[in-house]
Amino acid sequence: MNAPIVTLTTDWGERDYFAAMVKGRLMSAIPDVRIVDLSHSQQWNDSAATIGIMRYGFASFPEGTVHIVDVGCDSQQADGRPAVGIAPPLLLRYRGQYIICGNRRLLELSIDAPCDEVVELPLPDTMRFFTFLAYDLYCDVVCKLVAGSPIGEIGVPCEPLRRRMQLQAHSDGDNLEAMVVGIDSYGNASLNLMYDDFEAIRAGRRFRVKIEWRIGSSDRYEDISGICRHYNDVRMGNILLTVSSSGRLQIAINRGSAAQLIGLGYASKCYFKFE
Repeated sequence: MNAPIVTLTTDWGERDYFAAMVKGRLMSAIPDVRIVDLSHSQQWNDSAATIGIMRYGFASFPEGTVHIVDVGCDSQQADGRPAVGIAPPLLLRYRGQYIICGNRRLLELSIDAPCDEVVELPLPDTMRFFTFLAYDLYCDVVCKLVAGSPIGEIGVPCEPLRRRMQLQAHSDGDNLEAMVVGIDSYGNASLNLMYDDFEAIRAGRRFRVKIEWRIGSSDRYEDISGICRHYNDVRMGNILLTVSSSGRLQIAINRGSAAQLIGLGYASKCYFKFE
C-alpha cells in the first residue's frame, strides 16, 4: 500500500511553529505519511490565490490524498459575511481525494463538479479553545481517514455544497470581455478565459487588447497582437499575453509584476477587439 499523502495550504507563514506542530503530530501518528507543503503564505482576504491552488494544484495528486486547507477559515460565513463565533469545519470527498476546510464559501468557489460526499466535523466538547483546529481536530480526522473510516462515521450530514460559478467571459462576435480571476506569486493575472475557447472565438483573426489598469480607472489599448509562448518573447518590462499552466489566458510582464506595475487585481477587466 502506498504511503498516505497529506498536503497543507495555510496562512500560517514561514516563521512560526504551526506547520511544525501539525507535521510532528501527523508523523507521530502515521509513521509513513508524506506531507507536502503547497503554501503557507496565503492571505485570508485573497481567495483567488487559494482557489487556484485548490482547483488546479489538488488535481495533480493521486486518489486518497488528504488536503488540509486552513486559510481564514473562521472569518466568513457561507454567504461571505464576517463570521460570529465559529462554524463546524467541513470534510468532503471530491474526485477521489479528501479536503478538510473550515471555509464553506472558499470550497464552493473552488469545486467545479458535484462532491462525492460532504459532512460537518463536530467540535468535540473536550476542546476548551478553538484557535488551532488544524492541530487539535484535523490531525485526528486524517488519522481516521488513513485507517479507512468512511466519511459518514467521521462527521455528520450537512447542507450540500453549491457550486459558485465564476463569471464567464462573453463575446458579441467582434469584441470579447474577460476579467482577472487569479493573481499568482509573480504578479501574473489569469483571466476567466481558456485558451481553446479564445481561439474558437478568435477564428484566426487579429486582435488588440484593452486593459483596465485599476478598477474604476481609465483604460487604454496595449500593443498586444498575439499570444506569446514565453515571457522572453517581449523585451524586459513589456506587457504580454500568454497561457498559464491551467490553460487560461494570462496578462504578464517580462521580469515584472502585472499586478503591481499596472495595478491588475481580482475582477480587473480586459477587452479584446478582433479585426
